[in-house]
Amino acid sequence: MLRTRPAPRLAAVLAAGTLALTGCAEAGVSAADLYKVGCPALDAVAAGGSVAGKVALAGLEKLRDSGQVTGDSKQWLEVAISYLNDPAQVPAESRTLIRNGCKANGYELTNF
Repeated sequence: MLRTRPAPRLAAVLAAGTLALTGCAEAGVSAADLYKVGCPALDAVAAGGSVAGKVALAGLEKLRDSGQVTGDSKQWLEVAISYLNDPAQVPAESRTLIRNGCKANGYELTNF
């Protein structure tokens, strides 16, 4: 029996979800949608999923540039983009912001 690793499957699901979110950026995306896509992508990158991270980064940057995310969600989005660009450069305080934002929106990070 051929077994597949969960990370590549997760990366494929995240890529599809992020592409869908990117297409909806102009149509109005809620903060819940932001976390629904961003948190799994961040978790996948923390587990070594670089493909998912690149796709998620493109989608989150497009969402940021749409101007539809404001307040705490915008701050979280900026930190998430920084993490996806270079995880090693994100300080502990910013990682805590990511964890807390995901947790507050129903997503518990497992690889972060």
